[in-house]
Amino acid sequence: MDKKQIANMLEEMAFLLEFHGENVFKIRAFQNAARALGNASEPLEVLLEEPGRLEQIKGIGKSIAANIREYATTGRCNELEELRKKAPKDFENLIRVPGLGPKRLRVLVDELGIQTLEQLERACRTGEVTKLPGFGEKTVEKLLAGIAQVRSFSGQWLFPQGWEMAIKIVEDLKSLRSVKRIEIAGSLRRRKEVVRDIDILVATTDPEPIAARFVANVLVQSVVAQGDTKISVVLTNGMQADLRMVKPDAFPFALQYFTGSKEHNTHLRARAKKLGYRLNEYGLFPEDEKESARAEGLASVREEEDIYRALGLQYVPPELREDLGEIEAAQKGELPTLVSKEDYRGILHCHTNWSDGADTIEEMARQARRLWNAEYIAICDHSQSASYARGLDPERLRKQLQTIASMNKLSTDIVVLGGTECDILPDGSLDFPGEVLDQLDFVVVSIHSHFNMSKEQMTQRICRALEHPCADVLGHVSGRLLLMREPYALDLDKVLDAAARCRTIIEINGDPYRLDLDWRFCRAAKERGILFAVNPDAHSVGGLRNIEFGMNVARKGWLTRSDVVNCLSRNDLLTLIRENRNFRRRLAGRGTYSIS
Repeated sequence: MDKKQIANMLEEMAFLLEFHGENVFKIRAFQNAARALGNASEPLEVLLEEPGRLEQIKGIGKSIAANIREYATTGRCNELEELRKKAPKDFENLIRVPGLGPKRLRVLVDELGIQTLEQLERACRTGEVTKLPGFGEKTVEKLLAGIAQVRSFSGQWLFPQGWEMAIKIVEDLKSLRSVKRIEIAGSLRRRKEVVRDIDILVATTDPEPIAARFVANVLVQSVVAQGDTKISVVLTNGMQADLRMVKPDAFPFALQYFTGSKEHNTHLRARAKKLGYRLNEYGLFPEDEKESARAEGLASVREEEDIYRALGLQYVPPELREDLGEIEAAQKGELPTLVSKEDYRGILHCHTNWSDGADTIEEMARQARRLWNAEYIAICDHSQSASYARGLDPERLRKQLQTIASMNKLSTDIVVLGGTECDILPDGSLDFPGEVLDQLDFVVVSIHSHFNMSKEQMTQRICRALEHPCADVLGHVSGRLLLMREPYALDLDKVLDAAARCRTIIEINGDPYRLDLDWRFCRAAKERGILFAVNPDAHSVGGLRNIEFGMNVARKGWLTRSDVVNCLSRNDLLTLIRENRNFRRRLAGRGTYSIS
């Protein structure tokens, strides 16, 4: 459980309270508590462990703090459950429909008896909804589009949600003596950004105590199926988790098999067959012998690496196992050495309490040094058009730069770079004039409004922004929010062509709701010579953890340390920024530029 999940729970309670007609002050209390918790700088564990710490946060009272503790420790909240009982049958999906607020939902329930997505869709298509006050044809069109979106996301979870649950289960089982080896498998091990279930593999000769411990875990809500070697359960967050238990000598084969992907495994088995072997989750066998007779020389297989080596391949890291050319590259010995957390040297694109962040510049810098041993951190608070996020105008930005300069004179551990996340306006111009941007070490340009432009308009908007001399990095390229909002219409090939032409760095945004640029397009960008910045887009010290999720994307995208600018020293990064700005100035015929 993390702060985001609990904040979502509080928001749901506020929605339900408004749906049930509770007084506005109670509704606002839950809304304010959700924001306050999200902005709290301390990790959730600290807030829960220190007695009374939750209540010290402005906006979180005694009763709401009790709800938070109950939900964080058990995965349930009695008050929330009571509110849900009086809500429509399919409430959890109905509230995910964009544009369907509590008051509108109340009207639909009272007037048409809507209880499910199916009933809502039918009422929209038959014209019943348009007869209600405040529900025109455009509203119905949006509701139908929202219903389709909810259905497309059903049964899916973000990587961190699945990973954290899996880790807790693994940590609980590891303490058992009968567990010889244990690993997370499946799409989680491949670091997919969205997953459907959890796969855990255990090597053991005594499965009974492991099975008993697994089904008794506090995270398990119900048991779906239980056999001698496989157990399937539903967890308190709704995810399915499968536990598989195998003999120790079969573990590497089972780990490779259950890691997937299905397409990768099919290709790998075909290669094994071509070489005269049969590969499955139990072992690698000669094609013409019984499964009990393992191929000569393969009895020494102890790790996955040995399997790939036996098939004449480089070891394929789990992140690459998507059947996108990794086996062909492994056969030629051409798999890249993927970028790792150890290569990471500097953190770019962070927000502070100067705009919509929760923590100070100093707190962000200190935590960046402690967590990542960072040599530098770029503060990129929002620009002036982002009034909803307390965006900085030129005068406040100037004062922030003075504060940063003063900090750098006193600090020897980490250097703070002055930057901005500058809005790309609808016409493709930037939210600050060039003379303001010229003063900054680092500029991220991003879209935060007017998402509904046509594909051609949005593409032109971004391409024009990339031509600005100070457009160092294009932030969260497609604007998607995973499981919440589809990307805006965009010709990504044209944008990547423009980024390559202008030497603009492309961001891999580590926010688990974004993870944008999508890993599927990283190689296309890399082939164009584009460099990447793996950024946390952190709005609190806790958000610095997002780097890990961004690195997952970089690795799935076949990127090496030479592709990622965060692996450069500060001096090398600033040199690169200066050279790229000068290049863009020459493209525009504007002379040269020098960072002070």
